[in-house]
Amino acid sequence: MIQEESGPPLVSVVLPTHNRAQLLGRAIHSVLAQSYRNLELLVVDDASTDDTATVVTSIEDPRLRYLPRDHNHGAAAARNLGVREARGTLVAFQDDDDEWMVGKLELQVSALLAAPEDVGLCLCGYMCYEPDRVRYIGGSQALSGSMDYTRGVRSESKLITTVGWLVRKPLLEVSGLFDERMKTWEDWELALRLSQLCRFIMVDQPLFIYNRVQGSGQWCDERSFGNAVMVIMEKHGAMWADRPAVRAHHYSIIGRIECQFDDPRKGRRWLHRAIRDWPLCLKAWVALGLSFLGPSGLR
Repeated sequence: MIQEESGPPLVSVVLPTHNRAQLLGRAIHSVLAQSYRNLELLVVDDASTDDTATVVTSIEDPRLRYLPRDHNHGAAAARNLGVREARGTLVAFQDDDDEWMVGKLELQVSALLAAPEDVGLCLCGYMCYEPDRVRYIGGSQALSGSMDYTRGVRSESKLITTVGWLVRKPLLEVSGLFDERMKTWEDWELALRLSQLCRFIMVDQPLFIYNRVQGSGQWCDERSFGNAVMVIMEKHGAMWADRPAVRAHHYSIIGRIECQFDDPRKGRRWLHRAIRDWPLCLKAWVALGLSFLGPSGLR
């Protein structure tokens, strides 16, 4: 049974899912098997059409709550629903194709409770399973790189994935939750806002398995990435007002993806904007030249 808050704090684990029935059971069981027992698991089913409901309802555990949705709204909206329904003072996130180590929550709860009051988010290291290799993502250098928002959106910001989060729920509510317009990098953008409210710490151990072998996450969706960078610039562009190289980096991403998937003329305007801001932006020059070869040239 869930303990009262006079004991160990209740952790609400939010797991959004959509048509991943074949992987979902493993993700759920890795949460329910945690050595830290005072948790609730909210599985937000984002209008799945496969056997997701059967997988979830077949698991008998009073800590498991199933929240089905009638229409698909995306992972950000599903996570927001889970946070709003959460009863715990701490919130963690799981993905339907990843697997937690058994001591993940116990170590993170201990670290967060032992930290100063201005620490609101605890991250952790993890093992990244890719088709051609397995590697550890962690270490102080990875943490500092992930937290360096002065450099803008960068591929090395790998520690920000929500599966590694343990965060105080009031901070999530004050921050405004995930931006539901974003289909990818919504975790990075929310972490940026949280970084303005609190400090982050990290448990430098592999506490979950990030699965890029069986999963098909949004990390490879170029179109969504372009939209995400556009939203980030709309909301936070003033951060880089004195950093033309960062602005040019972002504009070149938007321009390249516009040229590749949508409107080449619009995309070239973004690329020209990047070059005006930072004439040394090689990516913008290359994308501009390749844009005249059509989408296949950019790919």
